[in-house]
Amino acid sequence: MKAYTTESIRNLAVIGHGDVGKTQLISSLLYVAGATPRWGKVEEGTTVTDYEEDSIARKITLNTAIAHLEHRDTKLNFIDTPGYAAFVAHARPALRVADCALVVVDAVKGVEVQTEKTWAYANEFIVPRIMAITKLDKEHADFGAALESAQKTFSRAIIPFTLPIGKEKDFRGVVDVVHMKAYELGADGQAKEIEIPSEGRDYVDKTRERLVELVAESDDALMEKYFENGTLDEADILPNINKAIANSKLCPVFAVSGGTLVGLRALLNAIVDYVPDPAHHNAEYGLPVDAGPEAERIARKYEDSEPFSAYCFRTVADPFAGRINVMKVISGKLQTDANVLNSTRGTMERLGMLHSIQGKQLDKVPEAHAGDIVAVGDCAARAGVGDLGHHRVGRIATNIVDHHATALGRQRQCVGTAQPAAGTGDDDASITADTHCDSRQSCSRTAA
Repeated sequence: MKAYTTESIRNLAVIGHGDVGKTQLISSLLYVAGATPRWGKVEEGTTVTDYEEDSIARKITLNTAIAHLEHRDTKLNFIDTPGYAAFVAHARPALRVADCALVVVDAVKGVEVQTEKTWAYANEFIVPRIMAITKLDKEHADFGAALESAQKTFSRAIIPFTLPIGKEKDFRGVVDVVHMKAYELGADGQAKEIEIPSEGRDYVDKTRERLVELVAESDDALMEKYFENGTLDEADILPNINKAIANSKLCPVFAVSGGTLVGLRALLNAIVDYVPDPAHHNAEYGLPVDAGPEAERIARKYEDSEPFSAYCFRTVADPFAGRINVMKVISGKLQTDANVLNSTRGTMERLGMLHSIQGKQLDKVPEAHAGDIVAVGDCAARAGVGDLGHHRVGRIATNIVDHHATALGRQRQCVGTAQPAAGTGDDDASITADTHCDSRQSCSRTAA
């Protein structure tokens, strides 16, 4: 498998309440993109990310799992997370390394308790968000009601980028509000462009107007231009959608069905076009390995030219391969058999082969660029990191850095201000708070 540059990587943590369809959505995306030859289904126990016996038997996700696909020469890393209360805390370390969260909402039930909890985790790490309202092919599915529940619970900055064509079992296509085009899933499984249906056209136009307003609100210069002209040019809208999402000023919503594949091609295109790549962070900050807590913090940018540093966020005990450590490369470029410093113990470690992760399958890769997620052998085991059972998902499992780097903590800045609780009447459109957040410290901000 080839290596991907930082600009060609998207890391998404898929979060939401239990049984909303997160695992099925990932499995269907992999199938649509051609990453898997077989369409895995939860009810059949054939999905890529739910590969453990307990998960297959219970038909729920018990631990985080990773899968990837390539779409338009871009690598999309999906981190599937549990949604049931007993296991939902596993979503937190996934969001620590994600560059965007894909929030999945059930079209029948709307926003549920664990959706709010995982949204709060995303606030803690100041992670941009996109949303998918799924199961639109099910009986009693209501896109409008699910959207309204999300807007009331979280923020009015949640806005549809695609709208459904048809309802329940007749859900057959989507309207792309950004480009004002409509697509319908054909009998061959391919999306074909059609005319925007006349029924509901008024709602499509109003949604488009609201989208332009939110893009304008994300930037003062755009706001002035919007007030002068009453709208924005296409040249102003598309480039600034990315900025608005990256700055948590906008949360796009997509109408999809993991059970019928409707709307998935539009979602894949949107992830490539709008989801920020790892380099959109200013930097990751931390202390030098041997320094005290009062020492000056140093930064590592998501660039290959920076000294190497990586963050290990999960360790899995494999009966054949031993301990497998899953890490995100923060800076620099990692190659097979590299010698690095384990900052947890202050000892040098030699890494073995690098692997890209597809559920339980590991595919060898020659190198990993800044921002990518890869698996390596059991360097953490030799370094004495504690064994917390068959699967260990820790807040900071271990950090592997070069001699001059640090035990890195995340610090990001979001330009928005906190979105108040529903009913306060405040008109701010941000979805997170304006604050710095370090994973090693408690965050002083109240989750939106």
